[in-house]
Amino acid sequence: MYKVNDLIVYGNEGVCRVEAIEVMNVTAVANDRLYYVLKPLYRNGTVFTPVDTKVFMRPVISADDAQEIIEQIPTIETDILYSSANLLSEHYDKAMERHDCKYLIQVIKTVYLKNQIAATKNKKVSETDRRYMKKAEEMLYGEFAVVLEMPKNEVKTYVEEKVSAIELRK
Repeated sequence: MYKVNDLIVYGNEGVCRVEAIEVMNVTAVANDRLYYVLKPLYRNGTVFTPVDTKVFMRPVISADDAQEIIEQIPTIETDILYSSANLLSEHYDKAMERHDCKYLIQVIKTVYLKNQIAATKNKKVSETDRRYMKKAEEMLYGEFAVVLEMPKNEVKTYVEEKVSAIELRK
């Protein structure tokens, strides 16, 4: 069970702070069931979820883990699929459901490479690719921003600079 002020990754919401753990005083809700009151860090609003929910939750990674993952980015393989939008969505959904930073990076790198290939043919990647890349970036950069203690809008540049430096060392 998480504690008040813990930072967690909650489903597709991204990083949230546990604001409270309480019994809900709502007629339609069982009075003995505990709920997390979550405050998403990157949007307004509050999320109420049972402590025993089936929705994915995990603690945010550590700053050391984030740095280690950034070091591994050059070795994370792309996974290019050229198929129907439905199959592509299903494939990306499976990667996203893992809530694992390395899989988010794989999605980002894959769409980035597809963008480069499409550009050589004066084309663009599909809306499905763009949508999942944006979603993966939101999730990854949100978590990295929290643990690396930097504004979310600076994370992409920070990661790109670190990866460039790693590749120059080779």
